Amino acid sequence: MFIKNLKGFKYPDMEIVRWFFKNKLDTLKNAKVLEFASHNGNNLSLFANYDYECLGVELSKEHYENAKYNFDKILKYKKFKFFNENMLDFAKNYKNLNTKVFLIPNVINFITKNELKTLLLNARKNHLYVYGGGIFLFSF
Repeated sequence: MFIKNLKGFKYPDMEIVRWFFKNKLDTLKNAKVLEFASHNGNNLSLFANYDYECLGVELSKEHYENAKYNFDKILKYKKFKFFNENMLDFAKNYKNLNTKVFLIPNVINFITKNELKTLLLNARKNHLYVYGGGIFLFSF
């Protein structure tokens, strides 16, 4: 793997790296992570290195394509799926993902308070994460 060949951001956000190790997420086995606004998969690449199944939702077609390219062609990860969709629609339409880790970094300041409430209610109702045992990261 050559970092210079990645399309888009090269590294996970430093706050996510700190949070990941502080919460001992490197010790989870057979875990699944869902990230809204996943960009080119830069944050998910950290989880992929610890054998997580990675799911990313990205509105931008370019970032979505870059994520697929990076994970498949450069990083050669196997357990991933990216969706080119609006996260609000995704939370409403997808069901039973039951992810252990749920990330919404640096994007909720672009939606309204009511949209955030609806997104979180739909995510819970549709079992996008493990209710009562999921690990969340929200950042502004």
